[in-house]
Amino acid sequence: MTTGPQLRASFDLPNTWEDFEWEGTIGGARHRVATQGFTPNILVTLDKWPDHVSGETAIQIVSQQLKTAGARVLTTSDLGGEPPQVELTSEAKDANGLLVRTRYRLQLLEVAADTLVVTSIATYLKVQERAIREDLDRILDSLTLRTHTEN
Repeated sequence: MTTGPQLRASFDLPNTWEDFEWEGTIGGARHRVATQGFTPNILVTLDKWPDHVSGETAIQIVSQQLKTAGARVLTTSDLGGEPPQVELTSEAKDANGLLVRTRYRLQLLEVAADTLVVTSIATYLKVQERAIREDLDRILDSLTLRTHTEN
């Protein structure tokens, strides 16, 4: 039975990364090597927000969600572009007391009266950041969306 086209995310991955599937996402990637038991990863989600959402509003919404969840927002950037993009970086301690950093890259796609939000979520330990920063930039910059038909 064909369910119709589904949106899928893909990236230009360095050879130290591999494709990764996680339920509820439209795609992802993970590093092939863990540090302190933690494997850096990137997951992509698709959400629909009501009305037209500006970059500034998206930053405010996600910042508030992160603060409510107990994370500390480290940086926010309006990247501009077409479609508009914003990025936030947060930090929180995991259950083992390790500092986990997360980069959120949001693409805002206006559709009818709503905004589709494609969010790439890169999660890694603070101690891994220096080693994988260039990889993350490359991967996040290379995101492409395509339709995929499941059978």
